[in-house]
Amino acid sequence: MSWTKAEMWAIICDLGEFPGLYVYVRVKDQKKKVVMWDKRCALKLRKAGKSFRVAVFCGFFLLSFLGCAQLPNEFFAYIVATEGQSQWELVRSQPGISGNLFELRLRSQIWRGIPWEHRLTLIEPNEIMVGDVVFLYISGDPNPGDTVLGLTVATASGLRVAILNSVPNQPLFGLREDALIAYTFEQYLKTGEPDWPLLFPMVRSALSAMEAISSFLAEKGVKVRGFVVSGASKRGWTAYLTAAAAPTSVLGIIPIVFDFLNFPVQLLRQRELFGEPSAMLRDYTARGLTELFGAGAKEARLAWLVDPYSYRYAYTMPKLIVVGSNDPYWASDATNLYWPGLPDPKFLLVVPNAGHNVFDFTRVLTSVATFSRTVAEGVELPRLRWEWRWEGEEVSLHVQADQEVVEARLWKTHGPKPDLRTYRWEAQDLSELGPTWDVSFVPTAGFTGVFLELEFSVGGRRLFLSTPIRILGSLSSP
Repeated sequence: MSWTKAEMWAIICDLGEFPGLYVYVRVKDQKKKVVMWDKRCALKLRKAGKSFRVAVFCGFFLLSFLGCAQLPNEFFAYIVATEGQSQWELVRSQPGISGNLFELRLRSQIWRGIPWEHRLTLIEPNEIMVGDVVFLYISGDPNPGDTVLGLTVATASGLRVAILNSVPNQPLFGLREDALIAYTFEQYLKTGEPDWPLLFPMVRSALSAMEAISSFLAEKGVKVRGFVVSGASKRGWTAYLTAAAAPTSVLGIIPIVFDFLNFPVQLLRQRELFGEPSAMLRDYTARGLTELFGAGAKEARLAWLVDPYSYRYAYTMPKLIVVGSNDPYWASDATNLYWPGLPDPKFLLVVPNAGHNVFDFTRVLTSVATFSRTVAEGVELPRLRWEWRWEGEEVSLHVQADQEVVEARLWKTHGPKPDLRTYRWEAQDLSELGPTWDVSFVPTAGFTGVFLELEFSVGGRRLFLSTPIRILGSLSSP
């Protein structure tokens, strides 16, 4: 059928559940939106006299239609195959003013003949408030900032904090960071060998660190109940997949500045807003990887293997997703493209006027510590519910919170283009402290970005939560 008045892109597939397919709909002269695809949706469009078709990006969506309800087994096969390869030893212990520090040397695995070596640092605060839960931060090259971060979170949360460095081990093959990940993806496509994707050994590194910490603390008479796992950027990507690999051991996750779940639709949104994939994805674009969706079965399989969204049913633990409002890597409203598909409980923190580095104490480290402590204690976190409503020319945001709010702020920005990444956000304090807020807008020429930020006190500790950024204009957020 022709594409005369409607274009539909399949973006979310609930594997093994049909109907359970979301589609990204663009109808001429109407707003774009994400809707649940079912027979009523098709009938409604036909009655409206609009021709349409569903373009299924990433052949893995078809696997659902054919009755394949299993998650990608290559990922789990690698985790099982590398079980028992890890080794660790205590290198040094150091008492300090704020607590004790233990440095372990960890070999997490042997990946394609290469032993992966890591520095694993455990920080014990002077006052341990919850002794059987550890905060694990996955990091890259060793740097002094990691220790400062660990001490800050340990002191503020009352939890032991473990810092895992060298994820991934690098350089490998003369490459580092995204260039290295992209290379391994390319090798998977060339060879079909299932252990090539670098995210697999990155996850194994985190799992081996959890095993090492549990074993080390067991020698001290402490039985570890679980971990709150965090990391930034590709290490945030790793945190998601670690939770999928060990959902009973991971009590909570805090993925930071990885706002890219549901790969195919994220790239579509970037092309819509930027005209092309983000320049920050250049290592993947240079190898043609940003064009792989829908290119063939093997390419689709790769996307399915490494996209955290494929494993979302495992994410039943509390999740605090931290993003920057001006992160150059992602579309400003990227969260909307996967948020509805993530199971509860889930929480979002948008850091205003922050790019890919969001580590400020006021919002991020405070909220990370509060979230981790609350998850460790099994206490209920505040829940937000929000809804966008259109009435004629007016757009309104309705937000509801189930716990007392200390402060409320509306953040806005405006400009001539839908790419908000370089715009300055301004705050408007709201006098109402809930439990509900209604904010109305009459869109003007150009594009307006909006999100609401609420500040809570949880157990005497601050927690900042947000609604996702919404873009108002002719390219409105889904």
